[in-house]
Amino acid sequence: MKKTVIIADDEPITRMDLADMLRELGFSVVGEAADGFDAVELCRAKRPDVVLMDVKMPIFDGLTAAETILSEELAGCVVLLTAFSDRDIVQRAGSAGVTGYLVKPVDERSLLPTIEVALAQSLRLRESRARTRAAERRVREDRQVHKAQQLLARSRGCSEEEAYRIMRKAAMDKRISVAALAERIIQQAAKTDDVAVVKAWLATHKGLCDEKAYRYIVNYGKTHGCSVEEAARELRSRLPAEA
Repeated sequence: MKKTVIIADDEPITRMDLADMLRELGFSVVGEAADGFDAVELCRAKRPDVVLMDVKMPIFDGLTAAETILSEELAGCVVLLTAFSDRDIVQRAGSAGVTGYLVKPVDERSLLPTIEVALAQSLRLRESRARTRAAERRVREDRQVHKAQQLLARSRGCSEEEAYRIMRKAAMDKRISVAALAERIIQQAAKTDDVAVVKAWLATHKGLCDEKAYRYIVNYGKTHGCSVEEAARELRSRLPAEA
């Protein structure tokens, strides 16, 4: 299957020459743009393997467009085209994730190897970022599981180890991950905390007993057409900062 390419350059002759070279090399040119803005929109629509991007263009310059394309993962890789070699441009391009760089006029002999290297480097970057995101997700999930363990242990009056065994069994029964169950436990605890905080404030500042404080929250919810948890959340948001 042919690799797809979008060419972005404000010079029509340059775009035509590049398109001819790319087709001879076996690529499929799926779009051309005369400015950075159109290049980004084309990438959103086409999701090409490669973008050949001129640095100097109107509306969005090539670097700004490349940053958007790469941050949103709209293309496999970006190869920048420029009329001169500039260290600052190369550094900024590298920080953005640009993996290829060609000086105009483009030599047909350097075009294919540059694209091949850019694609390979871009793939390695994406894999590295995916591993980093996966590791960060595991850390977040571990923290959530530990927090849920603590909440469940307090509510059940058991050890955290026993709380984890309860969570693991419940997750297996419900056919969800322990991390997903932990998230639900934390969400439920947050709802309960809102009710508890409002009840405590009403008891301290309004002299209401537990039952009357709860009834106050229920009546507020009925009046405003919301659940007890939503009513408590709304009331809590109106309490003094120290509450």
